[in-house]
Amino acid sequence: MAERGRRIQLTKQGYRKLQRELHVLTSVENTKVAEMLAEAREDDQGEEAVFFDAMVSKERLDERISHLQDVLARAVIVDVNEDPHTISPGNRVTVYDTVEQEEFPLDLFDTEEITHGRRGVSLDSPVGRALLGKKKGDRVKVQVPNGLVTFKVLKIEAIPDDAI
Repeated sequence: MAERGRRIQLTKQGYRKLQRELHVLTSVENTKVAEMLAEAREDDQGEEAVFFDAMVSKERLDERISHLQDVLARAVIVDVNEDPHTISPGNRVTVYDTVEQEEFPLDLFDTEEITHGRRGVSLDSPVGRALLGKKKGDRVKVQVPNGLVTFKVLKIEAIPDDAI
């Protein structure tokens, strides 16, 4: 999770996804939890466990809502790459692994966006940090858990809108 106060770089799709989740939590889920609490209070059996479970659900929901509000408040949308020839957040980068002799795409996202369900490489990871700012044709050496890898940047493109 991102440290407090740091700007969070989200793609337009990631931002919209978090907005939708927040809307569902504040409308639908909040109503459900409020109903659970009301039912638990009115329970003639006096089941403390039911009331406790409802309170825990409410606390978790409130924490999630607060976290999403914080993320969205600190978000900077990385919609347009000012230099399409330079790798930046929200890019799909096709690299060639010189050791394994294979190419594959990597989607680069802020850690916060990956935490919320996007598949890709975190900008805070060694690979993400090494690729940022590179151009097509650049070679990048990165220390990963399995050793040192060398990638050659083959292609830089925007991540398609439907890639969520």
